[in-house]
Amino acid sequence: EARLGTDSTRGESAGATLDVQRRAESELPMLLADVAAGHYIEAVARGNRVLGSGEVTRSQVVVIYRALLDAYVALDSPAAAAGACASWRALEPKKKLDPVNVSPKIRAACPQK
Repeated sequence: EARLGTDSTRGESAGATLDVQRRAESELPMLLADVAAGHYIEAVARGNRVLGSGEVTRSQVVVIYRALLDAYVALDSPAAAAGACASWRALEPKKKLDPVNVSPKIRAACPQK
């Protein structure tokens, strides 16, 4: 019976994680829309709320940190931008910020190493 209880708990935990990931997935378009519309404070709040909500997927975390980088730069918060950059780069070390599509301020806040 103890084993059944462990399996049940593991299944509930996996279900809860999946729910968190689904909620995060539904928040990502709104996060990106906040950044695109210049609603940077809302983007920071939403991004950090999703990050703190539980086990989100690696790809979701990548999107969130990249959006937070843009938002923090726009809010003139260099330390927070550097933190978002470092977190994003840790997950995507080979990704480059295209100078054609990415502003010089963002590239300066997140230099390629």
